[in-house]
Amino acid sequence: MSELNMEFLSFVIFLILATALGLILMFISNLLGQKKKTVRKNDIYESGVNPVGSATRQYDIKFFLTAILFLLFDVEIVFLLPWAIAYNNATNTGFLIAGFVFFMAVLLVGYIFVINSKALKWEE
Repeated sequence: MSELNMEFLSFVIFLILATALGLILMFISNLLGQKKKTVRKNDIYESGVNPVGSATRQYDIKFFLTAILFLLFDVEIVFLLPWAIAYNNATNTGFLIAGFVFFMAVLLVGYIFVINSKALKWEE
């Protein structure tokens, strides 16, 4: 067998074993876990303190929008770190710089769109 086939086979065996282990642990948990359903188990957990108000309070969409924008602009670090490592080890850096400029331009367009759409203006 070639080296590539052995690596692929090792990966497939790892996936099968990981899936089997997860399924076995879920089965054991279901088998050994308590089955009684009580009113207290379905209560909202508040550290033993009696609940105050409803737990189904709606949050303003501004919080979710801010979180999504944070995630979108934060994920760029995941792409910039490999670029920096590749740039450090590269001999011909022109293509890497062009890719970096394009990536930053796309981020800048997204940032300008967010500012122009007033997505972060909470007063309105």
